[in-house]
Amino acid sequence: MYEVLGSGFEVFSVGKKKLVRSVPTELNKDHNEILELAQAQGYVTVEEVERRLSWTSGRAIDALDTLLDEGLAMIDDGHRDGKRRYWFPCVSPISSSIGVDS
Repeated sequence: MYEVLGSGFEVFSVGKKKLVRSVPTELNKDHNEILELAQAQGYVTVEEVERRLSWTSGRAIDALDTLLDEGLAMIDDGHRDGKRRYWFPCVSPISSSIGVDS
């Protein structure tokens, strides 16, 4: 079924979702854990990653920077609490509610 995507694409699972990877970078366990964490709200903060995954700030920022560089995340610096949010449209609850992943 997914062969129609052609070469250079890969379907992989994050939690209960199936995602299509079209970037050459191989995601590691850290990246996948962040994507799973982001499924609840569609975004994460560095502080949330540190707290929920028991990571150091450096580890969280490094993994988030890679996800940004690969185009899987977007930055939102406009929240009233001043905390940077890393949005993941590929796992956002909004995309699930409109049937994108079905």
